[in-house]
Amino acid sequence: MKRFVIYAALALLSACVRQGPRPDDVPLISEAEHRLASKDYGGASQIYQRLIEQSDAPDYYRLEAADAELKDGNSRAAQALLSAIDPEELRYPDFQRYLLLRSRIDLNQGRARAAMERLQELDYQRMNPATETEYHTLRASAYNQLGNMLESARERVALGRLLTRPEMIQANNEAIYDALKRLPDQALEQLQPPPPDELGGWMALTQILRGPANERSEAIRGWRSRFMGHPAEGAFLDGILGKSEKTPPAPQRKKPEPAQTAPAQVTPVPPPTPPASGDNTGTGRIIGVMLPLTGTYAPAGQAVKAGMDAAAGADASPAKPQLRFSDTQGGNPAAIYHDLTAGGADFVVGPLIKDELTALAKSAELTVPVLALNQVKEVQSSSIYQFGLTPEQEVEQSAGSAWFDGRQSAVVLAPASALGQRLIQHFTAYWRSLGGSVGTIKTYKAGGEDFSGPARELLANGANADFLFLIADSRDGSLLKSYLETQLPQGRTLPIYATSLIYNGRPDVPQNPDLSGIVFCDVPWLLDDNTGGPLSRQALQPVLDRTPEPYRRLVPMGLDVYRLIPELNQLQASPQQRFNGATGVLTLANDNRVQRQLHCAQFDAGGLQARGIAPLLQPGAQAHDRDAGQ
Repeated sequence: MKRFVIYAALALLSACVRQGPRPDDVPLISEAEHRLASKDYGGASQIYQRLIEQSDAPDYYRLEAADAELKDGNSRAAQALLSAIDPEELRYPDFQRYLLLRSRIDLNQGRARAAMERLQELDYQRMNPATETEYHTLRASAYNQLGNMLESARERVALGRLLTRPEMIQANNEAIYDALKRLPDQALEQLQPPPPDELGGWMALTQILRGPANERSEAIRGWRSRFMGHPAEGAFLDGILGKSEKTPPAPQRKKPEPAQTAPAQVTPVPPPTPPASGDNTGTGRIIGVMLPLTGTYAPAGQAVKAGMDAAAGADASPAKPQLRFSDTQGGNPAAIYHDLTAGGADFVVGPLIKDELTALAKSAELTVPVLALNQVKEVQSSSIYQFGLTPEQEVEQSAGSAWFDGRQSAVVLAPASALGQRLIQHFTAYWRSLGGSVGTIKTYKAGGEDFSGPARELLANGANADFLFLIADSRDGSLLKSYLETQLPQGRTLPIYATSLIYNGRPDVPQNPDLSGIVFCDVPWLLDDNTGGPLSRQALQPVLDRTPEPYRRLVPMGLDVYRLIPELNQLQASPQQRFNGATGVLTLANDNRVQRQLHCAQFDAGGLQARGIAPLLQPGAQAHDRDAGQ
């Protein structure tokens, strides 16, 4: 009876969906499905390829094998299988699947527009629920890859109506919110459909969650009355509100940290509020600034100072503080801190060098708070806020963009240096924590002339990767990309994601056309050509021109440092609170470290194409989203 039921089911599938598998195929089909369930996608593909040779439905099993290869991260093998199919000979359900698989390959190779063209060939009215699910998932990913976050969210709203498993619904809701968080406030306001539109409800909720924490409860009550029964209700919104409810209403005085990370005599003090009156002549508030203004690190210190001076110059507030700079070259950071506070400073900025920050945390009695200009893992002091342009954050957000675009398997190319090794290790650990795989890792000599060897070895050992994570400056990156393109097999592309090192801050430099197609994430101040005002990149271009290229991002950091100080109280009061800075969207973590959310762009025909705000992904939290149809 059991075998009869299996045969009957196969016959039904043959009539409705497939070209007609034979009963003799049943044992192999069962084994293949068992391997798929255990995530042995390569083993499943091998079984399906055996069935291609012995079955009366070879094209059906080519589709099955291609699907398994894609799940295993082998786009090239999947493409070879599909190339053996004549789509005009397929019955329509198999033709639908053929187009969906082709679209997945296009997305894996960074061809979002080609993927959309294939998806537009499908007849939506003839889709079953499983096909609809994959259709909307692929369209969401394509719009995301094209930087159209509103349409990506719209596709996921449609996808949400098809999902039944709670974990997939939750992952999809998080993806909707992640997409809409990349939109500016103006877009959320002007493009928002009125109630009870579901997407409009998501857009309104995103605005509320981005707004002031003390107004959130009342705003959400109003939102619930306008969007009754919205899918955000339940696990998603409860999770967001649960986090905010655990946040104290105001910063509290904290206990001294343990002796090994900060001295027991530290008296933590929250950032003071600027006085109601005062000027820049010393009669009002004083901010002490510790920077290396001479010596080896002088270019870095001078770049931060230039940004802070520019922000102070644009500050028209009558409560504008006085900036008092001290050179840390050759000095004792604890002694400099003491001199600044004894001279009336009620807030201190710096130091910039990691060793000096560690020394300050261990040796000084911190009677006023500090905004350090670097981040040291071992420093845990309630009186020290840590703000740095750490490359690890860039690695994670560039990698997050690749993951959000549907990438799975990576190869890595980095300079043979201490920094290169550090970033290789961080990328590898982070990418695997998301659920991706890392294959070949190669290094090259920075500043070299012949990169053909590393490029050839990378491609020879990483043939099945669906993207390259590149750590290189603009000069080396353009040469490496040229070598890679000449050695790739005809018809194959390898999408490239990089850190901000690939971009020298000038959209019109000669090597930028050679970088076409590379995706990277960077400080928004350097990417935005349209923002005006006295603190825009255009206005401060003379400052950038006299700043050495490796230190140019420290100028917008200086802008943020000056403007961030009066915001620290509010950021500390609510982890959901954001500050839109020149170096990114800034938040304050529980350990007093400033987190940055960057903007991403793609080199395109010599210019830059904006891709929106970088995704912030938690390890392990995105797997369901990818499994839903990618």
